[in-house]
Amino acid sequence: MDADQATLVTARTRLRPLADDDAATLRAIVRSPAVARWWHEPDDTFPWDFDPDTMRWVVEIAHAPDVGPAGSVVGMVQAYEGEDPDYDECGIDLFLAASVHRRGLGREVVEAVRDWLVDVRGHHLVQIDPSASNDAAIACYRSAGFRPVGILHGRERNTTDDGWHDTLLMSYCSWW
Repeated sequence: MDADQATLVTARTRLRPLADDDAATLRAIVRSPAVARWWHEPDDTFPWDFDPDTMRWVVEIAHAPDVGPAGSVVGMVQAYEGEDPDYDECGIDLFLAASVHRRGLGREVVEAVRDWLVDVRGHHLVQIDPSASNDAAIACYRSAGFRPVGILHGRERNTTDDGWHDTLLMSYCSWW
């Protein structure tokens, strides 16, 4: 985890750095049918199996009685940054429990991490690349100001390991 990684707060969530106690809950969310469709089966090292420089936050309900009790862990968001000073490379990835889908929490979370990457970390371009068939994710990211760039054909292995599927590269530029 980066020393500059802060706890981020939205209207209804708190994004805090990942802790060891969160792993089992996050694995259960990823294994749920609504999320497993888009995320690969986690192993026992999840969510610690990513690049150690990837910043991860647990998504907790802070104030959303209509969504769940305060303190409930409902997902994870992560951000990565490239190191080449000639290319502004950073991106976001996230998953949320099915119980909070289609309630606007995804947009809140994406906007919070996007704004942190731009305002605190100094990036002007943020990318995200959902499956090209994940209409809900694409709508969420559009509502957070991301624009489609293009299809990346056969970019990601299917979660069933039986082939590859397209992703949609989307970007947010602070200059727009």
